[in-house]
Amino acid sequence: MEMSDFVAAYFYFDNGISFLRKKHWEEYYALSLELFDLAAKCALTNGDTVSLQLLYEQVLTYGRTFEDKLNVMYFSTCALAFSSRLPESIEKGLDILSKLGIELRGDESSMEACVQETKSLLSGYTDNDILNTRRMTDPTMIIAMKFLGKMELGMTQIMPKSVARVTQRIIQLSLVHGMSPVSPIGFVHLGSYIAKFGDISGGYHYVKLARSLLDKVGSRESAGEVICIGTQVVAYVEPVQAALEYHDDGYAAAMAYGDVIQAAVNNVFFCMSSFWAGVNLQTTQEKCTKAIKFMEDKKLVIFMTKVQYIQHSVFKLIGTDEEPKFVSEGQNILATNNSVKTVYFYQKAYINFTFRSYEGTKENIGKYLACIGNTWANLFINHAFHAFYIGLISFWLARKSGDGNQWIERGKLSKLALKKWAESSSWTFENKWYLLEAEESFCNNNYDAAKTYYDKAISSAKDHKFINEEALACELAAYFYLELGQKDKALELFLLAHEKYHEWGAFGKCTSLYEFVSSSIGTGLTDTNTDIRGQETASSIGTGLTNTDIMGQETAAPNLEDDILSFLDDALQR
Repeated sequence: MEMSDFVAAYFYFDNGISFLRKKHWEEYYALSLELFDLAAKCALTNGDTVSLQLLYEQVLTYGRTFEDKLNVMYFSTCALAFSSRLPESIEKGLDILSKLGIELRGDESSMEACVQETKSLLSGYTDNDILNTRRMTDPTMIIAMKFLGKMELGMTQIMPKSVARVTQRIIQLSLVHGMSPVSPIGFVHLGSYIAKFGDISGGYHYVKLARSLLDKVGSRESAGEVICIGTQVVAYVEPVQAALEYHDDGYAAAMAYGDVIQAAVNNVFFCMSSFWAGVNLQTTQEKCTKAIKFMEDKKLVIFMTKVQYIQHSVFKLIGTDEEPKFVSEGQNILATNNSVKTVYFYQKAYINFTFRSYEGTKENIGKYLACIGNTWANLFINHAFHAFYIGLISFWLARKSGDGNQWIERGKLSKLALKKWAESSSWTFENKWYLLEAEESFCNNNYDAAKTYYDKAISSAKDHKFINEEALACELAAYFYLELGQKDKALELFLLAHEKYHEWGAFGKCTSLYEFVSSSIGTGLTDTNTDIRGQETASSIGTGLTNTDIMGQETAAPNLEDDILSFLDDALQR
């Protein structure tokens, strides 16, 4: 069924079911089974879990064979997978696959060994061999492949050490029994794992192969997932600002086949990537609000909760008192799902670092590091941005804490990761590597090197359109010069950081920065803010300008010493 209006489709299938006679399962079994299967697919797509459960129970009761029940069992497993019942969904899927002769339990080999085995298996095939492999025709094997395909996304969140075996089985079965619409999913996930182990070009190769395979398997029903996972690898090769737009294509491809799960995942990555890429925060806020509404309607609570954590950071940066509307099930998910935990603790660490809260940063980065090793087998662009900020946080904590060596070593690991990624995409990663070099040099008291790398980081961020990171580099360089006692240079950089944060839409950060600088060295910052009613407010200290409060009343700005005023005039002229 290739249509986008699944609400209308469900209405028609439901009416068709209502017209069936009392003994329809006996007299019109094939028709009844088809109507119930199609109605169940629509119910899943529409987020109507109540109707899905009723349809599921009917088919389980009246279905004549195990194979006849597989479609509704698949839809039911999908519905469980993106709520607080993800572990139950995985166990159910493993049980069904075992009954189909595909055993995934009990294999203790490492993920890296499994990926290497799969690469060795494929070494005997050219790309053309794979693209021209016959199509799979066995109906039972086709539905088994669908279960395997859906296991990928669930297991990578909470069982990352086991998920590579799922990918391997998808590829093995495709080579033996023929390519199915799920086969491209196996190849794109393999590319993602290879890239995560450090071979970006090798992973990128399999991503491109998966995209080509979509047109060879007779259906593009897996296009949403292939585009989604593939785009996350592409972002390590192409500029991230351009790559993130592919998630719009992924969303459209998923919705065309009623795959709301992959539509939601594309939404999640689009929102996250927009945030890290420095897209205007008001625009990102709108994207998050729209995505959350979609996920709420479709009952996709895991993904909704993740976007809400991003939304919370956006609100803090903008400077509003608004809070995301978390649901109670989100707390259950936070307690059991490591992928959600990592997003939660990372965003808390990020916001505390951004607003220079030492204790909050140290507490939450510790919690993040405690759970990051048990989630996400794939390589996502978030990994790079996480590594970047972990490095910055580590060098900051090293300068402020008593266990500096431990944090410096962690910061070095992040720096080396960013340096390697900069080799595959200097556009996206060069400025980040430079800033980590600057911060490490600061820690090591190598001030000349630090000055050089701060300049490079600011220039590279500007050239590559990361306005958020241009602001950050200016701010961190300003703290460096302030530490050296060079207040004039520090103030110049604080002014530039304030300007760039304001341009990004981070009015809350502007206020925080303004308050710090005014209390530390006097300020020439004009703290222009936008309140929740859309009215602009401005406050200036030491500039000779007037303040405008939220009621539009003008008040005289206080004057500071003449030498600060003189410097500020010169700085503002520049």
